[in-house]
Amino acid sequence: MPWLQRSFAFVLLLSAAVGFCGEPTNLSDAKAAVVAYHDSGAYAQDVSDVADEVVAWLEARVARRVEGERLAVVFDIDETVLSNYGQMASLDFGYTAESWRAWVLRAEAPVIQPMKRVYDMAHRLDVAVVFVTGRDDPEEREATVRNLACHGMSDHERLVMASPGERHVATAIRKAAARAALERDGYTIIANVGDQESDLAGGHAERTFKVPNPFYRIP
Repeated sequence: MPWLQRSFAFVLLLSAAVGFCGEPTNLSDAKAAVVAYHDSGAYAQDVSDVADEVVAWLEARVARRVEGERLAVVFDIDETVLSNYGQMASLDFGYTAESWRAWVLRAEAPVIQPMKRVYDMAHRLDVAVVFVTGRDDPEEREATVRNLACHGMSDHERLVMASPGERHVATAIRKAAARAALERDGYTIIANVGDQESDLAGGHAERTFKVPNPFYRIP
């Protein structure tokens, strides 16, 4: 998973916010703004608002389901159904591959509760759940399965991870290919939910839903 890029992307994003003319937003101020957004409850409310939209769409779409349709919803994992905020904040929003791998292997990421609500609704509506993540396979698979299971998300159709040969493939391309493979297997993807634009790009879903993520960007 190319998480090293996120620190650089964060700085570039700050620069882009004011253009490349003049001094960019101070990094300490930007981090403080992110913490305030998270801690004030505004972030949680924005995530909940997205979850409400997804639930409403699932209910409406399932109501006009055609007999024999195999409906599916695709979720990203990090900052979509599992939160790494504590780990990120402990590093002052920095990143090292070693610290990230150690965190994943602990399988202690908290659930993002509004998105668990979406997961539960999908099951109630008999919509298959598929996770498509940039986490590494096979090194992080067992811990990821365990982390999802401890939050009641073990009943999923597939967990698609980044194999060794795919780790240098652009996220948008790899994830679109995973969704295309689901379609070839007979699924109709009615919702694709992720925190990155690269989670959602490339089609192969009836609707996409962007979860807010002010912490990093994965191109």
